[in-house]
Amino acid sequence: MKRILFLAIMLITLTYCDKNVDCQTPPPEFSLLINKNSEVYKEFINQAEEIDKSHITLYKQVNDTKKPYHIDFRYTTNNKYLVVDTQLWFKNDVYTGKTETLYLQNATKTYKIQVNGYMESRKCGEYAVTNEIRVDGTKIEVPYLAK
Repeated sequence: MKRILFLAIMLITLTYCDKNVDCQTPPPEFSLLINKNSEVYKEFINQAEEIDKSHITLYKQVNDTKKPYHIDFRYTTNNKYLVVDTQLWFKNDVYTGKTETLYLQNATKTYKIQVNGYMESRKCGEYAVTNEIRVDGTKIEVPYLAK
């Protein structure tokens, strides 16, 4: 079985709720974590050992058009993972209640990321609920696909 060295998680910022405080939940952030010790990580850096930002895109295929998402790059505080982040808005096209497909492309490969989730409303606002995430057909087990 091919080991996929992606760690995909949904980061949702928790907000403080109090009867006397007006609270809001910020939009969800979708993050893909790539282990720096993996072979996959090498696909995301250039010869100078820097993030190959010019060749990395995250998009959704809509008919014949690639709909790109703005992405940011950072490393985790322990510097073990490269994080590829995108901000999703509340009325987004990822958390629709059915499986939606995103693509993460680098200079050598395109990864198919299937997200099944929905937006739920609570007292402090809407937040994203993830039912399942698959990368190239492999289900990501919460919270790690590969450590």
